[in-house]
Amino acid sequence: MKKVKVGDYLIVANRGELKVFEAKPRTLEAEAGLKESEVKLELILDKDYIDAHKKLKDLVTDEAGRFKGDAGTKGASIAEEHNLELEIERRVLEDIAKDINDLVNKAPKRVFISINEEYEERVLNSVNSKEKIAKVLKKDYVKVPKEELLELFNNA
Repeated sequence: MKKVKVGDYLIVANRGELKVFEAKPRTLEAEAGLKESEVKLELILDKDYIDAHKKLKDLVTDEAGRFKGDAGTKGASIAEEHNLELEIERRVLEDIAKDINDLVNKAPKRVFISINEEYEERVLNSVNSKEKIAKVLKKDYVKVPKEELLELFNNA
């Protein structure tokens, strides 16, 4: 079982937010390298992906019903909005993947990652240095307090 040690990064992400914690020594023994698993987490990056939080109605000017649907039938076609939602999601996940890749490459030691199972494969396929990834939890732990995060990663 891989436990978080001094110098490791913990990355928690979902579709709209990314947080990065660094494991710092909690005791003098940990600082000296004798008990590397006695750590506390320090937040080093908290990033919001604004596009993921925007409402579709704020991005488009036409509302459903303002133009005719297919073949002149009543109602409106909202396929354009659906495609826009997919495009926004694709771009946000691309940004998250790029940021996680950069963080993994810069990490001094190992990286522990938590990301929603729905996005995990798409995001982690972009990571170049997969050997640095010690553990991946397919859950959304962005809102979990950092004290509980350490326990969740160590016991998984």
